[in-house]
Amino acid sequence: MEGTFLNRLYQAIMEEPFRRKIVLAPSFTEGQSWLMRICREIGPVTNVEVQTVQSFVKGHVQFSLYKQEITLISEQRSFWMIHHFMEQMAAAPDAYISMDQVKPGIVMHVHQSIMDLRHAGVRSEELRDDHFLSREKGSYVRNLLSAYERWLERRNWTDFPGLMPYITAALPENVELLMPDPMLLSPVSARMVERLSNGRITRIQVDPFFFAEQSTLSLHDVHMFHATGKLAEVREALRRIISARIPLDEVEMIVSDAEYALAISTLCASMNLPCSFAEGLAFETSRMGRAAHSLLNWLESGYQSQLLVSMLQQQLLSFSDREEDISNMDCIRTLERSGIGWGKERYVKLLDPNRVLLEEQSDETRNGRERTEEQQQEYKIKQHLTNIIRGFFPHESAISSPAGILGWLVQVLDQFGICRTEEDALVLQEMKGMLQELKECPVPSPMLLEQALPYTRDMLQDIRVGVQPLPKPGFLYISGMANGGVSGRKYTFLLGMDEHSWSGSVQQNPMLLDEECRRIGSGLQSAAEKKRERQRQRDVRLGMIDGSVTLSFSSYDLADGTTSSPAFQLLQLYRRVSGDPNADYEMLYRSLGEPVGYLGAGQQSTAEQNEPAVDGTHYIFQLLHAKNGGFSDLQSLVESVYPALRHGRNALEARGSIQITEFDGYIAGDVWSDYWKKQSDQALSASQLEKYAECPMRYFFQYVLRIRVKDQVVFDRSSWLKPNERGSLLHEVFRRYMTEVSARNPSPIVHDHALLLRITEETILAYAERIPAPSPHVFEKERKSIVRDVEVFYRMEAQVKSTPRFFEQELIVDGLPLHLNLNDEMTIQLRGIVDRIDQVAPHQYRIIDYKTGSPRPYKENGMFAGGTQLQHALYAIGTELWMRQTGVDREATVLESAYVFPSERGRGQVVLRSQTERHRVTEVIQGILHSMEQGLFIPTADPGTCRYCDYAAVCGDHAQQMAEKRNEESNRELLRTLLEVEYIE
Repeated sequence: MEGTFLNRLYQAIMEEPFRRKIVLAPSFTEGQSWLMRICREIGPVTNVEVQTVQSFVKGHVQFSLYKQEITLISEQRSFWMIHHFMEQMAAAPDAYISMDQVKPGIVMHVHQSIMDLRHAGVRSEELRDDHFLSREKGSYVRNLLSAYERWLERRNWTDFPGLMPYITAALPENVELLMPDPMLLSPVSARMVERLSNGRITRIQVDPFFFAEQSTLSLHDVHMFHATGKLAEVREALRRIISARIPLDEVEMIVSDAEYALAISTLCASMNLPCSFAEGLAFETSRMGRAAHSLLNWLESGYQSQLLVSMLQQQLLSFSDREEDISNMDCIRTLERSGIGWGKERYVKLLDPNRVLLEEQSDETRNGRERTEEQQQEYKIKQHLTNIIRGFFPHESAISSPAGILGWLVQVLDQFGICRTEEDALVLQEMKGMLQELKECPVPSPMLLEQALPYTRDMLQDIRVGVQPLPKPGFLYISGMANGGVSGRKYTFLLGMDEHSWSGSVQQNPMLLDEECRRIGSGLQSAAEKKRERQRQRDVRLGMIDGSVTLSFSSYDLADGTTSSPAFQLLQLYRRVSGDPNADYEMLYRSLGEPVGYLGAGQQSTAEQNEPAVDGTHYIFQLLHAKNGGFSDLQSLVESVYPALRHGRNALEARGSIQITEFDGYIAGDVWSDYWKKQSDQALSASQLEKYAECPMRYFFQYVLRIRVKDQVVFDRSSWLKPNERGSLLHEVFRRYMTEVSARNPSPIVHDHALLLRITEETILAYAERIPAPSPHVFEKERKSIVRDVEVFYRMEAQVKSTPRFFEQELIVDGLPLHLNLNDEMTIQLRGIVDRIDQVAPHQYRIIDYKTGSPRPYKENGMFAGGTQLQHALYAIGTELWMRQTGVDREATVLESAYVFPSERGRGQVVLRSQTERHRVTEVIQGILHSMEQGLFIPTADPGTCRYCDYAAVCGDHAQQMAEKRNEESNRELLRTLLEVEYIE
């Protein structure tokens, strides 16, 4: 055998140059690569074209099919035809495959079996029951194949194996076929080629395998290494390319699986190395693909709102409306605050723009407040989201079939998907084409969602992103085992040459076992024979590799802690390189040395010692290796490459020092002074002051930085209302009941148990309408618990002697906050809502605040609890001022405030706070405001508070670290006012 395959192909093309030549190749890409290499390496060719067997046959029968009105169907359509017949046959009693077994994996095996029989030219009447190990299976396969054949005949359809009868004419006299020998063809395809060629076919002998003795591969340019993981292996290959200064468009990287391709894509993007992929990447690597994948997860999860919010945050979808000035962030914030959690009905009800948000009961937010500008904007956003949601959810009939789900995906992505690149547009176009093809397939019977989703996912996995079949100038070229080795580039890297990837495993088709293939005959291949043919075709392509070759494999996976052995072909090549035909795996491992890690520092390499660094991390370790760790200031070296590490170290050192610094929450200087002066005219609430006293740093996060805590609802089958929602419900019941019963007979009040229960039930049902319960059992359990809380309230009210006057009373005058003059030097603006105001005597009042939590923090002998309980005092002053300024009672005096716990958990306790120490209120508030003015926002003195803090992930153990600084003498003056407040009981 003289020369190479390309030389022999060139010679065959150049013989009788005026005769048209058709080169039959396994794929268009491979055939075009042959011609490109011939033109580049040998000489120009003319009057030649590349075809695959399928395109060649289809081109010759196309007119014949048109005249007879025959439609050639795709593999996808045949798959759904088989699925349709399997469903029909499953309806019969004692069916071999029942309806429950008609699932993607089983249908795929059955479809493959039918197609194997078709490609072997086997018809249903040729099958006998004794061809199969089970007579029932034999009967099933024969009947299924017969149904498929009859369907094609009735519909005037045909698949590719059925084209043989339509081949009526041979090649013209001036046309000759050229094809590699051997070439993997099914029996039917081989007969088609023979009939069409009419004997004018030249078979070109292929090259020997690259690891065979007869291979012309230069052994001097063969290199090998192994690595600790696929990422380390890819990084080492790129490091060698960069170190040797190899032009990227002279390199082909052949990878064994999709993980390598994704790793190469990720690393090349981080290094700004352009690369192209012969087989493309998975469709999830595109924005549109990720959006489709996420939407399917959202559908499968029962419409978890967190997943929808995540899609908006990642900009996979957009709900923005420029005309209405509604941004994607507005929609995200509203969805998070709505507390939807899951379930279609919760979206509809909780996004109702007329529904008032059930927020935490405090003096800052409460129902009945006049709509502010912010609330008007929220109303508009909710209306916008409601309009979107109405058409966003798939109809129930749509999610009962793969076509329906795919149609819904296309509709949503067409309207809300973000298409910014050509890849995104191509993915959406592929999905539309797939949907159109699916619509022409037999419609499957209605499926459950969990059955239809796997089919949809499998179809989408066939979409590839960024496919670049032929090498691209200036780009690294990445190919796979199915098409690699034909680019003709000077440098080739074969990654993933471990035994598992190269040898694989033999898996028989359970519907057409190897023994059954042998019995049927007709050229049917067993699973082992198919595997050998695929490997031989791979090795034939790799035999065309020329130039420098680097082979590698991952011998150890750090993540899984597993080891892998090199492929036998690698050992064969090592034997040729070493000249020792008896070399074993142990000798191969010794020659490879230690496996290369992610950094590759200190490993044997063909590059020079002063090779350029791949990135900053590689640069650092390169220097360390060169100096053998002899750096006097290693920290400065690392921080010179990564400045952010230096900033972090400075922060840690500052926190570790004894002085209080900005890293502890102390903001000094003119910037804070200017900011504080601008805030002086804004109204304060009691809860704001209490939250500062509890934890100044949390106050800073929430009110200064305005860091919003995400209100994410987690699906909980055992719970209906959140604590704040339950509290809102109880407050509404108390208000409605007391308002109605007071209106009947204000003094003395005659309580009505039946009225209270009716109001309770009405309120519970109203909440159930807005917030659906996960199940009737959970709803009933919580309903009874709420009723028990109401019973506690009723027993407490039956003993009350005072006269209720006002409920849910907002402390404002003419729509403006109250100005409280606490002393001659201090006036604050106060805004809040008092749950209830009772009159105990002429001009004497008690204010009441309902608490649905635990009474534990409210001690009988306590008053201000270190500034964390100020509401009773501030509201007492504010109530007096409101009554006097509005003329309700110009001599009003609030004698006491009461924290009332009307629930099972609160055990009906009442904690009274006498309002005789107004001067102490002023001291506490003055101390809090002075600390704020100083810019002092250090963590809480009680680390136990951090267990329930929304910002705990930000602080960590900062509160514990601050304990020593609080007691340090040098910090006493700075902390004096704050500590004085904390010590006040």
